[in-house]
Amino acid sequence: MKIRFSGRTKRRLKKELVTAQKLNNLHMYKRVKALLFIGQQYHMDDIADLLNVSARTIYNWFLRFLIERFSWLLGYHYSGRGRKPKLSKEQKKMLYDIVEQGPEKYGFDCGCWNSAIILEVIEREFKVTFNPRYLCTLLKKIGLTYQKAKFVSDRLDDEEHQKKRREWEDKTWPSILKRAKELNGMIVFGDEVSFAQWGSLARTWAPKGKQPEIRTCGKRKGLKMFGVIEFNDGDFEYMECNGKFNGESYIEFLKRLLNKYSCPVILVEDGASYHKSKVVKEFKSKMEAQERLYVYGLPSYSPDKNPIEKLWRNTKRDATHLKYFPTFEDLRSAVITAFNKYLCDASKIICVMKQLRAEAGIA
Repeated sequence: MKIRFSGRTKRRLKKELVTAQKLNNLHMYKRVKALLFIGQQYHMDDIADLLNVSARTIYNWFLRFLIERFSWLLGYHYSGRGRKPKLSKEQKKMLYDIVEQGPEKYGFDCGCWNSAIILEVIEREFKVTFNPRYLCTLLKKIGLTYQKAKFVSDRLDDEEHQKKRREWEDKTWPSILKRAKELNGMIVFGDEVSFAQWGSLARTWAPKGKQPEIRTCGKRKGLKMFGVIEFNDGDFEYMECNGKFNGESYIEFLKRLLNKYSCPVILVEDGASYHKSKVVKEFKSKMEAQERLYVYGLPSYSPDKNPIEKLWRNTKRDATHLKYFPTFEDLRSAVITAFNKYLCDASKIICVMKQLRAEAGIA
């Protein structure tokens, strides 16, 4: 028996085949393909072999199509595509918002989310349950990740503090750029840092069930450094502080900085107490009178405005995280090695000022 479909039916079947491919719907694809093969005079047994089903199945599909036509096929467009999600898009968004606000906001005593607590929230809010193993997959799908928290100052919510930060962005920083251009001077961002001999921990990949163990000497000694990075060319200058950070040691570093550069230096610094000590103020006033040094203070509690902070984090990542330093000299050697890389490759400095440079129109 020869079976022929009209041109209109063939075109419709080919269209439905494309739709099945787009939806990645294998059930629909096989049915439409079988009908197209039938229209091409393929034998039922051959079609069954090609589609890896029985000849009886092919025959039943053909009969259903003869009786119900395309209304039967369309019923398979979204069938066999997994069970209906337990949570709607709106419910997933609500869960996302709850997790984002934190467990204390929801009413729990703790500050950390875990699977058990989130499962309890889902059961309370949506009256459904999930396998704990699947929950992590669900949370990732809605844009949540398991990550380490960070501290931020409670001053960030203070309106006066926010006003000072905005003033820095809108007025102070543009005035610094303008002044540097007028004086043909250079802008440097300064800060201090301490690297601990007992090392520092960080996340790393390791075999499952085997938490990495890093040896430590346990000595409470740190390598203290002053440093500045130059805004335009990415120059880097540092000095080790053998004692405590104080006004005298800071002046020593500033003198070293001014001896290196002959042009006026515009220094951006934070509000450390010794930056405002009497001896430091006197030195800054003297240098400003000689048109050698101009100092601008960052808003309080705003380390994010000082790009050298990122450089210190990068240094710890590259030089001290998950490393063992049996002696203080081993620590110094690791840090100096990282610093030497910065001195040889300005791009490692410039990258921490990428946003600032883009806003200032510097490539």
